[in-house]
Amino acid sequence: MRILPIISRLKTQCPLLLNRVEPAQSLQALSDDEISYELPMVFVYAGKETATENQLINATSQALYSRFHVVIAATNSTESLEPIEDIREQIRAAFDDWQPSANLAPVTFVEGDVIEISKRLIWWKETYETWGIQ
Repeated sequence: MRILPIISRLKTQCPLLLNRVEPAQSLQALSDDEISYELPMVFVYAGKETATENQLINATSQALYSRFHVVIAATNSTESLEPIEDIREQIRAAFDDWQPSANLAPVTFVEGDVIEISKRLIWWKETYETWGIQ
């Protein structure tokens, strides 16, 4: 799964992020002291890929399902709880009926969940999926 089109899509479709969308450098949440980014910030990384069984003999035809993850880092305070919901809504809207490439189906939402909450930060991860025939 190529993540650059996803990053570009989020930068152009989510004004609340102020272009703060980057590829993930690690899958481990940074501590409060390690965050030097302006918040909110979004990190994107490719996830699990699965395929159906091949449908042909002497050739390949199978559906390939590709997941990717969008991790939001935002300030954790009572004043900022609603803005993270606004960001999540913008991200989901950015993917509505969007195809990352001509040979892939539109992106669908799979799940979202809190990764970690500290006094200063909330980390939220959303998983999306698309598929294509290879």
